[in-house]
Amino acid sequence: MALKQLISSLVILLLLFKTVDAQQTFKINPNDTITYNDSNSEKVVALGSAIETAVHNNQVDDFISKWYKNVFIKRIIDLNPNSGSMTGDYAKTFVSGIKKGLDKFPNEIVTEVQNGSYYDFVNYRYDQYLQTYYLLFRLYSTEGGMNYHDFRVHKKNGEMLFSDAYIYYSGENLSQTMSRLMSYVTPKDKILGLVDSPKNKDIDNLFVALKFKNSGHYELAYKLINTIKSEVSKDKFFLIFKTLIASNVDDNKYLAALEELINTYPNDPTIVLNKIDYHIYKNEYFEAIQVINQLQEETEDDFLNYLKANVAFEDKNYDFALNNYKYTIDNYPDFFEGQAGYLSTLVMMKNYDKATKYVASLIKDGYAKQDIINYIEENDAFGLNILQPLVESKSYKNWKLKSDN
Repeated sequence: MALKQLISSLVILLLLFKTVDAQQTFKINPNDTITYNDSNSEKVVALGSAIETAVHNNQVDDFISKWYKNVFIKRIIDLNPNSGSMTGDYAKTFVSGIKKGLDKFPNEIVTEVQNGSYYDFVNYRYDQYLQTYYLLFRLYSTEGGMNYHDFRVHKKNGEMLFSDAYIYYSGENLSQTMSRLMSYVTPKDKILGLVDSPKNKDIDNLFVALKFKNSGHYELAYKLINTIKSEVSKDKFFLIFKTLIASNVDDNKYLAALEELINTYPNDPTIVLNKIDYHIYKNEYFEAIQVINQLQEETEDDFLNYLKANVAFEDKNYDFALNNYKYTIDNYPDFFEGQAGYLSTLVMMKNYDKATKYVASLIKDGYAKQDIINYIEENDAFGLNILQPLVESKSYKNWKLKSDN
């Protein structure tokens, strides 16, 4: 899903875009703070709702128009001590790449939503220290899992815009990620920094691996990235990128990459999503739920009850799973995965009477009867059906016979 594409897509465009058309003068509002009051809060909520609508309606240009690109670029440059070495056409190319990358960002999200992912405006908060607002969005898919984008709000001539985004899966702001990559390619002592050194060779390999990944050649990307041994290999961004590649190769490599990341940054609170995956892959379900609780406290996102339900289901803690699935279907009635989880849990608890009544209620609520029957009775891609005990139950057979007459 997009959490595995957005960062690398942005990086590729940032580094390889060749059109030189950017202006090097950044006309921005120097006041990077917003007063907390009811009027500004209403504008911030309206911005969040507008972005959610733009994504769901495939209105990419509306999303792009809300990026305050000059502020974002200036933040990248300010974060990098070597930015003074960027001059002339090289600097223009870099800036142009960033702007094109930001245009790519919403396209990736829209594509994911069109393919069945969910992108929802969760809430907003006011950061007292930075004196500005943040908007939290959740990106979720069954295949790709969970990610969050926490957008920093910047006010320009009374209009609320985004000026940065904290990406939960990477554990840092986009500006920080871009600044680090900028440090990899910024000229230093030699023209364009083309000094023959192990680090520069590793950086070249990193970008080749990025291109392999973006073209779907995950095995090649993983093999190449494992050759990188310089200090670059200890960067958090590098290790997270390695987990993204490994997740598309096999489970053992993915687990090994997660272990390397967590062992390198054992006390880093920003890799919470990686830790959740790690504990699930290790069958450490209690620990996984504790980390999810930590994430829920931070995000105030009640949708994470669904994630807790999934973990509890894997742990065969069906009472806890059922309660959390029930919360999900009550608060997210259009989210079928929650309803499917609730039904599966009832079947695992051998409560076929209640499961059958729930099937009937789904149809009453508007689901097509034949679609629900097909879902219940068909095998999955592996030839299995965890709902088969329900299909064979007396309650279900009687309901189906009665409903056919």
